[in-house]
Amino acid sequence: MWRRAGIVAGCAVVVAAGAGVVLERTAGLPWIDAAPTAGTSLFRPEPAPAPDWSPAPGVLADPAAAGTMGEPAVGEVLGPTLGAAGLGGRVGVSVVNLATGASSYEVAGDDPHTPASTLKILTGAAALHALGPDHTFTTRVVGGPDPSAITLVGGGDPTLTADADGSGTRVADLAAATAQALTDAGITTVTLSYDASLFSGPAVDPDWSPGYVPNVVSPTSALAADIQDRPADPALDAAAEFADLLSAQGIAVDGGPAEAAAPADGAELAAVASAPLATIVEDILTTSDNDGAEVLARHVAIASGAAGTSADAGPAVVQALTDVGLDASGATLLDGSGLARGSAVPATLITETLALAAGPDHPELRAVVTGLPVASFTGTLADRFGDSSAAGLVRAKTGTLTGVSALAGVVVAADGVGYAFAVLADDVGNTLEAREALDDIAAALAGCGCA
Repeated sequence: MWRRAGIVAGCAVVVAAGAGVVLERTAGLPWIDAAPTAGTSLFRPEPAPAPDWSPAPGVLADPAAAGTMGEPAVGEVLGPTLGAAGLGGRVGVSVVNLATGASSYEVAGDDPHTPASTLKILTGAAALHALGPDHTFTTRVVGGPDPSAITLVGGGDPTLTADADGSGTRVADLAAATAQALTDAGITTVTLSYDASLFSGPAVDPDWSPGYVPNVVSPTSALAADIQDRPADPALDAAAEFADLLSAQGIAVDGGPAEAAAPADGAELAAVASAPLATIVEDILTTSDNDGAEVLARHVAIASGAAGTSADAGPAVVQALTDVGLDASGATLLDGSGLARGSAVPATLITETLALAAGPDHPELRAVVTGLPVASFTGTLADRFGDSSAAGLVRAKTGTLTGVSALAGVVVAADGVGYAFAVLADDVGNTLEAREALDDIAAALAGCGCA
């Protein structure tokens, strides 16, 4: 089932317990008006306390010397938290001022680190650039020379669902429209084929650890319904679901679905389109949807003129980021989700991508920011920052693999300045300790009075 999370645009509103909570700190984000809407009730959080963490020596270089000077420097504010032993011995840090685009603080920011799921920020941005935020993915049914032989054609829609209560593109709607077209033609019995050839190459990325499928990701297919149910053969499973729904509409299906290429000149009997790509990117980032990210990366490859393979997807994402004006020369992407441990990304590339998505020049990338989970409220941050003064203020993408912990996002600090930040730690010994350290870093930045 594709699960559409509650997304709120502009980093301004969070929905909790059915009530709208409007956050005051929005002035530092370029697309937010400085003045709140008349009549809006504002929630004003208590000022963040001064950081009192004790640094562990020797983890990072002296941060005070690396920051852009303010009152105090960003590096001085983050210093105690960046010294946490839980981050391990290899950490890349980048903080960018969203208003100016200038670096406010950086340590090993240009050094490639394993990004884990923060890589989905790059995949989402690349897809939005390559395809456009209004792009939709279409699943079709076509006929052939024999009018009773039909083919279900996958269009790479990661939100397809056969669940009656599912949120996404409904296979039931496609079945109903197909049944109507067949009935109108006087056809009551059909044979069903399915075509998932839009994507090619191995369905399981060879750079993934063996245990990932089916535990955290499914084989990547251009035809899949309810992919998070982890079907062994997504295309066959989707075709079988479609056959059952077609039968429920009064059209008998003779035999089981068989894989076959759709007739080149086959007439379209029915089609269903997905939600706009911007909506899909938001959900992938909020829920950290591995399957959806892999599908988008293959679409980026196809849009570039390459084949829709896992091998072509990573380089195509890098090229799309380059095309939009980012320096992605230091990045190696082996997949679209961040599961491949061999992927390596500089923290600066992530913050620069976030800054571009937050700025006025590329509104087509905005979903990269609006899809980020809200601390203590949505997605993969719903159970973090619960007792923190940064709850509701930080929007960030998480990233976790064994030995890797990362956090990257945006925040409007106490000084009213909007920042993009990325912290990539890939020599972590204890995931829970690293997660706590990352949350402390984001909270310190949220409380920064550095302007």
